[in-house]
Amino acid sequence: MQPFHLYGLIIGISFVIGISYFSRHNHTIPKSKENLFIFLLFLFSIIGARLYHVIDQYQYYFQHPAQILQTWNGGLGIYGGLIFALIFIFLFSKIYHLNFLKILDTITPIIPLCQAIGRLGNFFNHEIPTWWLEASLNLFLFFLLRRSRQPTAHYLISYGLIRFFIEFFRSDTWQLGIFKIAQLISLVFIFAGIWLLSHHHTTTGNK
Repeated sequence: MQPFHLYGLIIGISFVIGISYFSRHNHTIPKSKENLFIFLLFLFSIIGARLYHVIDQYQYYFQHPAQILQTWNGGLGIYGGLIFALIFIFLFSKIYHLNFLKILDTITPIIPLCQAIGRLGNFFNHEIPTWWLEASLNLFLFFLLRRSRQPTAHYLISYGLIRFFIEFFRSDTWQLGIFKIAQLISLVFIFAGIWLLSHHHTTTGNK
C-alpha cells in the first residue's frame, strides 16, 4: 500500500472516531439535523485544512494547480481545519438557534485523540519530524480533557501551548517575516481559552 493511501486511510479513521464520539454524546443538535451537521462539519474542516496548506505553499501550487485537490498526497493544515470548523459551527448554531459553546464542548474532548491519530499519517507520508511529539502531547491532552468540565476552554489553551512550543522545532510551516502563523494562531487560541474560563467563572459567580 502506497504512503498516500495510508495517509488518507488514517485521516478517515480519525474522522470516523470523532463522528462516532459526537453522535454518542450529542444532546444539543436535534437528531433530525445531526447528519447534516456532521457532513458539513467534515466538508468545512477538509476545505479549511487544505486551504491553509495551499496558501502556505502557494508558490508550489501556483505552478501545479491540478494538485490542489489531491489531498490524499498529504497537505492538511490542522489550524485551517479547526478555524473553518469553528466558523461553520458558529453559523450552524445561529441558523438553528443552538448553543454554540455546548456544541463545542461535545466535540472538543475527542479532537486531541483524532489529531494524535492523524499525525500518524505524517509518519507514513515521511513528513513533519516532530509528528511523534505532537501526537504524544495530544494523546496526553485527550486523557486530561476527559475529566474537564470546560473542555473547549482547556482544549484551546492546551493545544495552543502545545503547538506554540512545537513550532520552535519546525522549519516547514507557514511564516511571514519573523512570525510563524501557527504561533500567532496559537496565541489567539490561548487567549480565547482564558477568556472562556474567565467568562464562565464570572457568570457562575453572578448566579
